[in-house]
Amino acid sequence: MQQPPEYNDGTGKVWKLNKTIYGLRQSGRVWNDKLNRSFLRLGFTRLIADQCIYIRIQDQDLVIVAVHVDDMALFASNNDEVTNLKGELRKEFTITDLGELKQIVGLEVTRDEETGTMKISQSQYISKILERFGMSKSHPVHMPLDPNIKLIKTPEDEHHDIPEYGAAIGSLMYAAIGTRPDIAFAVQTLSQFTSNPNPTHWTAVKRVFRYLNGSRDLGIIYRTGGAIEPYAYSDADWGSNPNDRKSISGNVFMMAGGPISWTSKKQPTIALSSMEAEYMATSLITRSAIWLRTLFAELGIPYNKPTTLNVDNQAAIDYINNSGHHTRSKHIDIQHHFVREKLISNEIYVQYCATDDNLADILTKALPKPKHQDLMERLGIASELRGSVVINSINNNSRSPMPVYE
Repeated sequence: MQQPPEYNDGTGKVWKLNKTIYGLRQSGRVWNDKLNRSFLRLGFTRLIADQCIYIRIQDQDLVIVAVHVDDMALFASNNDEVTNLKGELRKEFTITDLGELKQIVGLEVTRDEETGTMKISQSQYISKILERFGMSKSHPVHMPLDPNIKLIKTPEDEHHDIPEYGAAIGSLMYAAIGTRPDIAFAVQTLSQFTSNPNPTHWTAVKRVFRYLNGSRDLGIIYRTGGAIEPYAYSDADWGSNPNDRKSISGNVFMMAGGPISWTSKKQPTIALSSMEAEYMATSLITRSAIWLRTLFAELGIPYNKPTTLNVDNQAAIDYINNSGHHTRSKHIDIQHHFVREKLISNEIYVQYCATDDNLADILTKALPKPKHQDLMERLGIASELRGSVVINSINNNSRSPMPVYE
């Protein structure tokens, strides 16, 4: 390390650093290595699917630790295990015990043990970013994007000075991947214009802020009871991007009455048909399904049955189930045929669901108010914890794709 200016003795000598400190390039790695060695000494196993999660099972007592740098959330099968683990960690580190989990890395956790419900939200974080960008007193709207407006790229010879655009997209991104899948498509769309935004794009960003201003308290509601296996929805909006005509893939995994994983992503290549777009979207969700199966297996919840993927395109389902090639599909990239391999190995099962029942629709396009609010409710995104419910398994013959609540 160079000598600080206030303490420089003029010799040009440097200091030898014995311990890592914040801000150095290797600081994060050094801390993570130390943390990992400590957990291994305590008998924990580090998950392969997510190396920020540690698990320990001793005499039927389960302890799970979720780590974010130096913030940890402890989960155990009983209170004694939590107390014991805190004592063990005190011997390894200087810790601050904040008690029952209420907030971590900007996520707020609210539990109602009587009704068996839990809500995760980011109302405080959303309030901060609204204040930061001067939108805390803006007029609320009901949808994050106007479905009647198509956003196009700014001409190359046209430049506008909107320095806050990138920071605004980054701030919205954290909410979109944390607890607000309802803005994921909007943020994915608006992030494509970060290199050269124009006033129209900035107005669309401010509309997302206005939407959040009217829905700060919304969060994901999870409920106890019923099956613990996730079920998924995949969708694609064919050729919807007016700039390059690429399609949008959207998918969501539901569990315990709420989404646990979701994606809104532009496809890497242009799809020549709606079948091809849906096929590529199904390939994308299959990767997430395999990861989730691995994660839950390491947590001691192996799935013996395939993960159900709901798709609203019959042609794509037929193409997945039949391994033939023809002139309209022989050009499809080999990576997307991954879905067929996992179907044969019985790790996934693809079934048809009506377009109106596809919960991933909210992740592929801007929707009108009635459709947007309907999918929000069916996704389990609400502002308040509701009464006690029991979640039954999905009825494939029912119009509604949501489990039955009683």
